Amino acid sequence: MKIKISRPKFLMCFLFLGLVVLVRYAMRDMELDVDLLRESIMKVPAIVMENIQLSREVSGDMWRVKIPYLDRDGDVVNVKSLDIRRQISGDKGEWYFFGLEGVYSHDIKAASIKGLLGTLADENRTWNLEGRKLNWQEKNNTFTFPEGLVLYDEELSLNAPYASMDNSGVILLDHGGVIQWLKPLNE
Repeated sequence: MKIKISRPKFLMCFLFLGLVVLVRYAMRDMELDVDLLRESIMKVPAIVMENIQLSREVSGDMWRVKIPYLDRDGDVVNVKSLDIRRQISGDKGEWYFFGLEGVYSHDIKAASIKGLLGTLADENRTWNLEGRKLNWQEKNNTFTFPEGLVLYDEELSLNAPYASMDNSGVILLDHGGVIQWLKPLNE
């Protein structure tokens, strides 16, 4: 059995395939404006996107976000797995957060991340961070850990049932906490 494709159909298929490849590589290489992308996504009735990478400078700090899967329906954006990296200006440190899933509400401009792991590093120390949930409010740029926070390194561990953190990394233990010294006293 022999399949015969006419020359015009072959050329149309070839051009279509070339256009698809060109658009895919152009989209991958573009650096998208985060605000423009967010506003554009919110205008579409419903959308599913995969393998999104965003970079944005805020007050001199570089924020990079990788989102393997995003779906939006109405005002709410849901993500599955996300990596957030903040390079603090002047090489003063880096924050890294990984979350299993997250939700962003465009109406109240707030986000929530579940299953949080991360690090907070500066020139003196690196803290490991774990939290069941992280909430963020764009209006006052605050982070809260309503279901507890664990911070630890090789010397000590801090466990708090609730905590809040400002943009500079200052953590407030609003409901107290427990500190455990892990390093032997003879060192």
